[in-house]
Amino acid sequence: MDEHPILDRKRVLESMTEQDFEDFLTEAIGLYAEQTSTPLARLRTFAEAGLLLKNKGLVIDLHDAEFRISIVKSR
Repeated sequence: MDEHPILDRKRVLESMTEQDFEDFLTEAIGLYAEQTSTPLARLRTFAEAGLLLKNKGLVIDLHDAEFRISIVKSR
């Protein structure tokens, strides 16, 4: 696999905020879908999806399934 910014170990080791981790997951899911030809219908943040939630998270649409991943930093 070619080097990609998401694979930068320094970035992963830095202290991440919930926003940083949301960005990280968005890139990781997009990269995975691209490299495996997984049909990703739509990938949005909770804010982009209009969900009135205080926490960060992602809404992932694959074909007829929708998944929501909530991101809460525990420490």
